[in-house]
This record gives sequence, structure tokens and C-alpha cells, in this order.
Amino acid sequence: MIKKIILFFAVLIAIVIGQQPLNVVPYPQQVSVGTCIIPLTPGSILIESNIESSTFSVSMDRYTNLFFPFSNETEPTSSSESFLLQVTIYSDDETLQLGIDESYSLSIEQGSYQLKATNIYGAMRGLETFKQLIVYNELENSYSIVCVSISDSPRYPWRGFMVDTARHYIPKNMILHMIDSLGFSKFNTLHWHLVDAVAFPVESTTYPDLTKGAFSPSATFSHDDIEEVVAYAKTYGIRVIPEFDIPGHAAAWGIGYPELVATCPEYAANVNNIPLDISNPNTFTFIQNLFTEIAPLFLDNYFHTGGDELVTGCWLEDPTIAKWMTKMGFSTTDAFQYFENNLDVTMKSINRTKITWNDPIDYGVQLNPETLVQVWSSGSDLQGILNSGYKALVSFAWYLDKQNPDNKLHYEWQDTWQDFYAADPTVNITSNAQNIIGGEATMWAEQINQVNWDVRVWPRAIGIAERLWSDQSINSVSLALPRIGHFTCDLSRRGIQSGPLFPDYCPMQDDLVFTMKPNTKLSKSQIKLILNK
Repeated sequence: MIKKIILFFAVLIAIVIGQQPLNVVPYPQQVSVGTCIIPLTPGSILIESNIESSTFSVSMDRYTNLFFPFSNETEPTSSSESFLLQVTIYSDDETLQLGIDESYSLSIEQGSYQLKATNIYGAMRGLETFKQLIVYNELENSYSIVCVSISDSPRYPWRGFMVDTARHYIPKNMILHMIDSLGFSKFNTLHWHLVDAVAFPVESTTYPDLTKGAFSPSATFSHDDIEEVVAYAKTYGIRVIPEFDIPGHAAAWGIGYPELVATCPEYAANVNNIPLDISNPNTFTFIQNLFTEIAPLFLDNYFHTGGDELVTGCWLEDPTIAKWMTKMGFSTTDAFQYFENNLDVTMKSINRTKITWNDPIDYGVQLNPETLVQVWSSGSDLQGILNSGYKALVSFAWYLDKQNPDNKLHYEWQDTWQDFYAADPTVNITSNAQNIIGGEATMWAEQINQVNWDVRVWPRAIGIAERLWSDQSINSVSLALPRIGHFTCDLSRRGIQSGPLFPDYCPMQDDLVFTMKPNTKLSKSQIKLILNK
């Protein structure tokens, strides 16, 4: 209790001296707060853009509907005039790939309200900041916005979140709802872990029996479902990266096509132990044909092929694979290398850059230098991977399914947000830190489905969002706490079940309903326009 009182007063002091004067998350790079406060009336804000964009128009409509969660009966007066936010976008290029310019500048002055960005994605980030600047006063039932000048851009170009729909099927509408929450927090990459040992929920026209490995015929994703997810994510400037985890964790592939997987009775009790049969040339033809079908559904240049937790003992127990390895003169490392080399051929043919977990490197495999390595194990492994010249993503510090992610126990489990917040990607990295291009939060779904995803992710993931966006110097838990507390309330008002981190009061709309649906529904024609189809 005493510690919480001390933290509370530390927060008050920090606010008084103005170290972080805005309730904005992630905190912007440069802030200059003016002296005026502008009153606002519900419905008084109009957004006008200098370009025509089907994608950005969805974003403008979305935020227009979010600005004022509470209505009031006040008639507009001279002091609460119409508010035109002029958005100036300098390029109409809507290409959404790694490294796009997400910077923006926002200037709010009496009579002049300007948002400027290189492209629509920077403008989307600016709209989110603008939304967070609007203050609701419950006592007066009124709104206002502070005069301010902001210049902002992300620290890292890859700010991802991994969603696991293999261990529990999560319906498409819930995935769209997840994208809402990620976009509000300025994440820009959805890593979609589609397939794992227990389920294969992705429909294939080339190999229709693959979904025999799904939990149910109704627990699958069609091509149209995937394209809708990709299009919806684009309206938030979020890239979608598919993951098909191979060669391990492949049991679900074998339900519809048994010839694809190894046979190893001693290992079969654990479904996670079953890998692909890499001695069968048809396995690689199968992968080639499947990925050629699936890759065009996604806009992104990256394709995640997993590579983690391979149980090579299963290969050795399978007589056919063992005989083949002997003929080839392969050790298990050689066999793993052979698989990854063949996978590189497939990646080149479908024009994608491969992402793997760090396991192949740990096993002694020499990956293609262009491979992006996602590190889930440790910071020491990260350092070795960086020193080997690979570009890397950090994830080991941000496993939201863990009770003690940094080997620290908290009385309140939500306080693990502090560990996530403190976990800078460069901690204990002494060289080649420039090869870290960002990171990903991960929520593995052994005990997660659409019912509890929101409350297990939020508000803890807010700390990760800020760590990947804001300057490295923005690292004080005590300064972040009131801002995150304010933002988690705002998320709740938007329909995201993000709870509190300390005792407070969050006024909510009387008609607020938490649903497993997105806040915007795209029509088929909008999806085609957004995807340029």
C-alpha cells in the first residue's frame, strides 16, 4: 500500500513539472504545448483531405465517429465553432510495406488545425494522436482540445503483434476487432500464426483436404476471409504477415495428406513432435504449390515459415527418412539445412522474403543472409544473431501468455505491463543494434480465444506499443502510468475490453456494448478498391 502511495505522488509530481504534459500513447517524439484550450461541441469536427483515397476515407470516417463518445445538448456557440482539421498528404502512393514513412506533424492553434504527412499511413497515426488529444469533462459534459504542435515518427519500422488462430480458432470478425485495437495503439504489423500442429484452418483450392485438419468445417478461413482481413488492416496502416510453421509442428498437415508427415510412434503422443517428411520430394512440390496459391492473398513481401521446436528425433525414428538421411550422408543438422535451402527456392519463386524463428540458427543451420530472424529465446541469442549479420525482430521479452515474462512476480498480474515497458530491444546489446528492425508482442492461444483475448492483451500491450514507437528516453513507468491509464479508459469507450491499472473512474457510454466485431464494416467493393483488385 505504501509503495502505491509513493508511486501515486511521484506521478503527481511528474505531471506538475510537465515532463510528459500530454495524455498521448505512444508518446510523440517532439511536443510543444501552447497556452490556449479550444472548446469543442459533438459533431463540430470535420476532416478534409487534399487527396482522394478509398483507404484513407475509411480512416477519416472511423475517427469522425470516435471523437465524441458522449453527446450533449449544448447548442454550438461562438466559443465552440466548427473545427476543420485540414489533412495534407504529399504522396498518393499507398504501397504498404516495411519501411514506409509513418511520420506526421500536427498543429492545433486557434483558427488553424493542420495535420501533415508524407502518405496516408502517417496521416492515420496523426488522426489517432488527434483523437487522444480530445478531452472530455464529465462534470461539465463538455469537450476541449489543447493548442499544441507535434512532430512525430516511430523509433522502429516493425511494430508487430502475433495472433495465434491455430491453437484456438478465432472468427474473422474477432480478428478485425483485434486489428481495431492494434491500430489504436499504433502497431503496424499483424503476424498471423495461421497453422500449427493442432489445426490447419486455411482453405486451399489446390489441396482442399488440408482443412480436414481444422477443428471443425466451420472453423476455417476462406480466401475471401483472408483478403478482408488484409484490406481492413490496410485501413489502419497495418501489414499482415502469414505464418505456416514448418518443418516441425506439422501434424495437422498430415490429417488430410498423411504422406506429408513423418511416422514416429515413440514421439506421436505429443502432437507437437510430428514434422514434415522431407525425404519425400512431393513434400516440397506440395509446399511450392500451396504457398504459390496463398502468398497473393497477402500484400506483404514477407512470409513467415516458422522453423521452431523441430523434433529431429522423429526423423531418425521414421525408417524411410532415416534411410534417406544415411544415403545422403546427412546429420539432423544437414537435413534441417536441406529443408531450409529448399524453402528458399520456394520463397524466391513466390517473390517473398523469409522470416523464421531463431531455432534453425540455434540448431546450426546457415540461413540465407536475407532471412529475417524473430528471436523468442533470449537476449544472448539475439546478440549472436545480430553479430552474424542477420536482421532481427525481438519477441522474447514480450510473451503476453507468461505469468512472469521477466522472471518477476507481481501481486497484480496486469502489472506485468511494467516488465514489457521496461524491455527495450537494445538492453545488453553491445554491437550491431542497427540490425534490430523492431519487435513483436506475442499472444499464444493455448488458453485464449475470442472470449478472453481483449482482457488478456489490454492494457498490458500498450507498454509494448510505446516501447516500439517512442524515443528510447521515454522509459519511466511512473510517467507512463497515468497516460496509459487514460488511454485504457479511452480504449474501453471504443469497445475494446481494456481494464484499469490503478484505482480510478472511467465514465462510459450508457449504451456501450462490447462485441467481437470490428467498428467498421467494409463492403466487397471497398475491399476490392483497397486491395487494388
